[in-house]
Amino acid sequence: MSVALCVGLVVALGSAFGAIVLGRNLTRSLLAGYVFIAALGFTLFVADAGFLSLVVVILGALMLMIIQVFGWMLVDVDQDHLPATDRPTWIARSLAFLLFGGGLILLMLIALLTGELAIDGRPLELAPPSEIGALLFGPLRDATILIGLTIAAGLLGVLRLLQDDAQKD
Repeated sequence: MSVALCVGLVVALGSAFGAIVLGRNLTRSLLAGYVFIAALGFTLFVADAGFLSLVVVILGALMLMIIQVFGWMLVDVDQDHLPATDRPTWIARSLAFLLFGGGLILLMLIALLTGELAIDGRPLELAPPSEIGALLFGPLRDATILIGLTIAAGLLGVLRLLQDDAQKD
């Protein structure tokens, strides 16, 4: 085993342990996750994994960015449970949004330039919704409608109860 492979594995395992230890702070934990993804990609590259290393790094970084973006959005919606955000966290959030948005823009640009979104040949004929429903639900389509109406009624009831609780406070 080469020295570079050993160093990559040690850094990957150390940063994975750091992500667990720093789990109370989302920013530090995600930074440790990014270091883990980079070290794992480096280790796979040194081990001549080729295309697999590229796929692992891209998908891992994309998943961490999604967790970072949506995690910060869902942590405290009302902004009444957490203290005010400090400057490094705002910088990290902005960087995550820029990386995620930039990645999506690059992906769309490459798809447009390579012709991935172009339609070759005849356009597909789409089935009407009734045929799709018959294919998916078959003889149970009446029961499916009743179940859907029951779920909708339950959600409406919960919404009304929540509105009543909000007015009492």
